[in-house]
Amino acid sequence: MSVDIEATAQSMLKSLDSLKTTPPDLHRITFGLTTTTQWYRIMAEARATYGKNWRAQPRVKRKLERNGWVKAVVPVWFEVPDPAFGTWCAVKLAVEVMPCTNK
Repeated sequence: MSVDIEATAQSMLKSLDSLKTTPPDLHRITFGLTTTTQWYRIMAEARATYGKNWRAQPRVKRKLERNGWVKAVVPVWFEVPDPAFGTWCAVKLAVEVMPCTNK
């Protein structure tokens, strides 16, 4: 039995399938990362700047740890309120901002 809920609770995000689309008040920025250190630094910067008003792609640490000796670029998205966050992190943390998909 499934229940289709039209209205959302205040403690939930905008919808139950929140990772499929970006909410209108957030901007999706994709970074090309090779190490977990870069990922942790971007997360710390987002936490310091926006508090809890941001989201990140799940299961990234696993993908970056499997990178091994190859050090391939792994695309990782963050959803933040300000689109200038990508430029700020690129300059401050020396990471690459990649073109984003249309989500």
